[in-house]
Amino acid sequence: MTSDKPQVTNDNRFKLVLLPLCMALAILGEPGAKAQTRHTPFLGADLTWADFPHPLIAGWEDKQRGDQMADAFKAAGVRSLRFSFSGIYSPRGPKATTKLKAENKTTNEFPWFPFDQYVDFISSHDLSTVVGINVEEGPDVAEEIVRAFMNRRAKKKLVAIELSNEPHLNYRPWLPEQYAERAAAVIERLTPLGVRFALPLTVGRERNTPTKLSDDEWNSRMMRALAVRVDLKNRTDIYGVLHLYAGGVRARSLEFFDKAIRQFAPKMRYLVTEFNIRSGLEHNQQLTNSYAMEFARKLAELMVEPEIEAMYVHSVPYHSIMYWANGKRIATVSGQHDSRLTEDDLSRGWHQTPAGRVYRLYSELAWNGEVIAYGGSDKQRYWAVRRANGHSVVTLLNDDGGAARRKVKIEGHELVLSAPSHSIVCFSIAGAEIERLVLN
Repeated sequence: MTSDKPQVTNDNRFKLVLLPLCMALAILGEPGAKAQTRHTPFLGADLTWADFPHPLIAGWEDKQRGDQMADAFKAAGVRSLRFSFSGIYSPRGPKATTKLKAENKTTNEFPWFPFDQYVDFISSHDLSTVVGINVEEGPDVAEEIVRAFMNRRAKKKLVAIELSNEPHLNYRPWLPEQYAERAAAVIERLTPLGVRFALPLTVGRERNTPTKLSDDEWNSRMMRALAVRVDLKNRTDIYGVLHLYAGGVRARSLEFFDKAIRQFAPKMRYLVTEFNIRSGLEHNQQLTNSYAMEFARKLAELMVEPEIEAMYVHSVPYHSIMYWANGKRIATVSGQHDSRLTEDDLSRGWHQTPAGRVYRLYSELAWNGEVIAYGGSDKQRYWAVRRANGHSVVTLLNDDGGAARRKVKIEGHELVLSAPSHSIVCFSIAGAEIERLVLN
């Protein structure tokens, strides 16, 4: 996969968030203890749409391919998509796109497509979306995006307007005050339309941004400048955007973001619009069961966090949960091929990775409801959620080499849970097994 955004190592991007879980989970390791009730985040996917062979664009352009793509998202448990313009796309047309790329010093090549095609795709399927605009294109373009959804009576499917992608890493480069001025103009214009916003946040001490400011300084200056025009202390319609990779996929990560932004926006909740348990997948670890179990463990830490509204895995279809193959040799994995992919794995269409099977189980069953309990250790943990129908689901994750057996007490029920090695098993509150996923 190619990308024009700066290549920053995990050590530089998330140097402050490598500590183990110890945040607000006082119940950890206490069988039968209850967590404060809160709804689990919903699960989505961040889209990498500009890379060859462009299966996402083909799905937006063609209804039959779009329907097949939507079915593949559903099969992987994806309930929402994040489409980011990322300084490489303008909805105003090919010429505007070329100008925008020159300003942002990006060189990505892809067949331009009308944004209306994406809006039609979202409108006609059971999916919602975050749309990441370019604040430099101004409030007129931002309003056009919102009205494209409103004209199709699909505004409720618009989770938030994301105010650019990682502006602190933009090659333009953006000074934080310049970015804040542009972001404020968009917020002011769109607020009467009743949409939510997603504001990019960053933390870190090294000076690896194009402006040579540390992430902490860039972020604090941006928030301070934005607060002059936008009442961040009292608004609840502005999410904070987090991007978490590798060691940053931990509940402790939120402490560092809280410290950076609570003085400016005490009521802010988070959208994690990009996350992955690796900084990169050059060796296609996502094709392995061991990756899927690690993915399951780390994602569970964040699913219990009440401050997180949604999690969008990075980046479909090139990483993690699913890929597309052309029926011959090309697949949307690193290197466009992998020797582990068999003839069936390369059949034309969409394919789920082992991590995609985890995502589906989490989204549909294991993490779909109000959290009522969470406990255990890193390799063996359990949790319980109360679903909208009132029924509770209890899950035991076992990533140890041997079988697991655990006694827990939840909502007055004493349960004996068991799971084979490297598996995730869901039970009813009465202790009956509902579903299991074994990833040996």
